[in-house]
Amino acid sequence: MCHVALVDDDRSTAEMYRLGLEMRGLEVAIYPDGPPFLESLETSLPDLVVLDWNLATVTGGDVLERIRRDERTSRLPVMILSNLPRGADAHVVLSRLGALAWLEKVSTTPAQLAETVTRLFARAAQPT
Repeated sequence: MCHVALVDDDRSTAEMYRLGLEMRGLEVAIYPDGPPFLESLETSLPDLVVLDWNLATVTGGDVLERIRRDERTSRLPVMILSNLPRGADAHVVLSRLGALAWLEKVSTTPAQLAETVTRLFARAAQPT
């Protein structure tokens, strides 16, 4: 089973997306902010991170930069799921920090997020 870390400070939004991911057979852990999520990485690594850009105490960019600086987590797959439209921040995040995608919450249903995540796992599991 694939383990997804969902980092979002809006509990109802996080629960909505968690349900969609779990319906596709994924295991989901919700983190309400960047610091608790980063702390969790000390003991276990998820298979993929779905990261909100605007968190309570830090930005998704801050979290992603910390992930990329640590040798243990530098290759951890991360997708941004944000209320912000894909703009200049998205370009930097996708190119410089290596996020897999920037998805807008307003146009991404829980089923669509689950489909995207499932597709990424299937692609990663294919032999090269």
